Amino acid sequence: MLQMAIPTIPIDHLILNQLARGEMRLLALVVAVRRSLGRTEAVKGDLSTIVKSALRKLVASNAVVDVEGVYSLRAQ
Repeated sequence: MLQMAIPTIPIDHLILNQLARGEMRLLALVVAVRRSLGRTEAVKGDLSTIVKSALRKLVASNAVVDVEGVYSLRAQ
């Protein structure tokens, strides 16, 4: 079974902060989240998988829109 460490800063908040700056593709989000975590937060496992999972949850909750792999915040 795959186990992932849960960082103290929720990934979904980091994703929402990045998307507040504009729309992004998955790779750009993974890089931005990694930079946001810096060296203080250690994430065990594949960060790309963790970000994908968080994005699926955000899309399902209607907080984020996925248009052909480009993610953006849902218009209020």
